[in-house]
Amino acid sequence: MTPLSGGGYRVIDTDHGPAGFVYERPPFRLKRIYLPRPSREALFHRMADDFPPENPREGEDAEEVRAMARSLTAYFSGKPLMVDWERLDLEGLTPLQQAVLRTVAAIPFGGVRSYGEIARAIGRPGASRFVGNVMAKNPFPILIPCHRVVRGDGSLGGFGGGTDLKKAMIEMEAAASG
Repeated sequence: MTPLSGGGYRVIDTDHGPAGFVYERPPFRLKRIYLPRPSREALFHRMADDFPPENPREGEDAEEVRAMARSLTAYFSGKPLMVDWERLDLEGLTPLQQAVLRTVAAIPFGGVRSYGEIARAIGRPGASRFVGNVMAKNPFPILIPCHRVVRGDGSLGGFGGGTDLKKAMIEMEAAASG
């Protein structure tokens, strides 16, 4: 990731710990979403891996920032999210990586798909491992719901926020949509 030229970050509190996002503006572009961590310190430590601490700043009250914070908060209350592709910073992602992200974004709220199903959907039936690698580096978890991608045998597989969070998110969505 590169230092921000303008923008900052926002932290939201969830039942799973603080989560956050980093953005650039103007115009508003989402740079990265961070899954819930056990503490704000752990979240800031993770954010600093991507953005030096002297760059991001919290507290900007632009409507786009408030709207993204409301959307993420609503998600953890059981509401589906909509992806605004124009507001996502996809710089540095190949067309094939973007195809994986778009396919995963289309998984219905409360549903799951396997890595193999995603690979077949992008026209690369042997690319399950590639799909897994893209999911591991997904800059927009929650919004691009990598937690909805599971192994072919139905087991959870990996997740940047840990398998307990992945399971909780899948269960919350299933309950909210059922």
